[in-house]
Amino acid sequence: MARGPSRGDERSLVRARRSREKGALQVGHARVALAYPSPYRAGMSSLGFQTLYRQLNTNGIPTHRVFLPDAWERMALPWPQPRRPLLSYEDERPLSDYPIIGVSVAYELEIAGLIRMLEGSGIPLLAADRGPRDPIIIGGGPLTFSNPSSILPFVDLLIVGEAEALLPEAIHRIESTAKRVDAIELAAALPHTCTGELTPGKWPELPEPARADKSLLPAHSQIVSPDTELANMFLVEPERGCSRRCTFCVMRGADGGGMRLLDYQTPLSLVPDYAPRVGLVGAAVTDHPKLEQLVSAIVESGRGVGISSLRADRLNPDLLNALAKSGHRTITVASDGISERMRKALNRGIKEEHLLRAAKLIRAHNYHRMKVYQMMGAPGETDEDVDELIRFARELASIQRLTLTFSTFVAKRYTPLDGLPFMGVKAAEQRLKKIRQGLAGKVELRPQSPRWAHIEYFLAQWGPEAGHAAIKAVHAGARYADWVRAFEQTPRQTRTLRYGDEKSRARRTGFAKDRPRLPVVA
Repeated sequence: MARGPSRGDERSLVRARRSREKGALQVGHARVALAYPSPYRAGMSSLGFQTLYRQLNTNGIPTHRVFLPDAWERMALPWPQPRRPLLSYEDERPLSDYPIIGVSVAYELEIAGLIRMLEGSGIPLLAADRGPRDPIIIGGGPLTFSNPSSILPFVDLLIVGEAEALLPEAIHRIESTAKRVDAIELAAALPHTCTGELTPGKWPELPEPARADKSLLPAHSQIVSPDTELANMFLVEPERGCSRRCTFCVMRGADGGGMRLLDYQTPLSLVPDYAPRVGLVGAAVTDHPKLEQLVSAIVESGRGVGISSLRADRLNPDLLNALAKSGHRTITVASDGISERMRKALNRGIKEEHLLRAAKLIRAHNYHRMKVYQMMGAPGETDEDVDELIRFARELASIQRLTLTFSTFVAKRYTPLDGLPFMGVKAAEQRLKKIRQGLAGKVELRPQSPRWAHIEYFLAQWGPEAGHAAIKAVHAGARYADWVRAFEQTPRQTRTLRYGDEKSRARRTGFAKDRPRLPVVA
């Protein structure tokens, strides 16, 4: 097997990236590392990761950053690879040198990166195999809002939900306790926190997700870099959460913590002088009542602006004018359901009239393209819905150049659709083929792979045994067939479905008590 890059090569890459960063903190010796199981360009585009890095360092907990090597990112990868030095960006120390490691996992397929990161740095992969001298691994991140069960085998401690208040306290408890097992137990006593799989086959009950107090908001970047997916962009949230109740979304309505609005001057005041671009991040940014003023103020300051989510029914001339001045040439909106019937069933709140009006506004403001996110394979979807999509997409394309991006529906915990089946890879590919033929020469299509959505479904719906299946898959090379085989060979544990609205449902009386959980698709 070929040799991996030398420590000198890795150190040169770290130094080169550091030299291009603006806003990096001067951090001395640290016992804590924040690790991201994807490469630098993704990790430094993570608002949560950057927020915790800044928060810990400015509140008396020196913390360094470590990322998955670029070469270990792709899904299909022979394993094990030659050992690589996973060096921190602040001190160029190996990840395994840090007594406390916080790992932020954004989505299900990053579990492959977590396995490679731990094994590749020489840290015992399973929490049950670690001894008194091994680091304590604290898991968290966006994945904890849906199903963090699959990372329980790898973490000593799990913080579920928003970690701004909990992570510093967990670290303080660990640092103040001499014995490793006692430190983990003391930290696990915090609300919204539990241990990992410390004993083989013994798994804790997942706690409810934490919601950070509004006083800790907004999350915002510390470092701006040209080497990230969102190059030279300062990220900040003008709001957190969502007031809407889309049935497929883990952030839905009050069950997801509701929407916490910030005065638009607050995120504006945090933008540093060195940031040429500002990214507004949140589950429902276009629902902010002062969004136009915020975008206009950013543009007037001479900066570019990006928005993480746009609703077709919230577009207006002022917003489009401001985005055009900032350099936007494409406007992206989400449809999700592929027909009017499916959008209604998913409680999406977007209608054909909204998308048609959006297309006309986008054209009137001389944008190059309109991009629409679509989700196929939702419960109850039929060929008639596909026919409607093709007909309507051609109508939109007659107004404005159109790109459709497709994902395949994956049921998530804490939603009313928890437990519903995956449509199947062959069925999804056949559906995409029909759409491609129906829109040939008229609409650009950018579908995501149904195969990887299938693997995401396993990881989203299974329990901690999915983590052990992931080890088998990664060790076999992490090709699609390796994942399928690993899950076929792993016994599945039964679990109680989690719909996310159990507390509010328990308060219902009369006819409301018998109201079905799933949308009626007529």
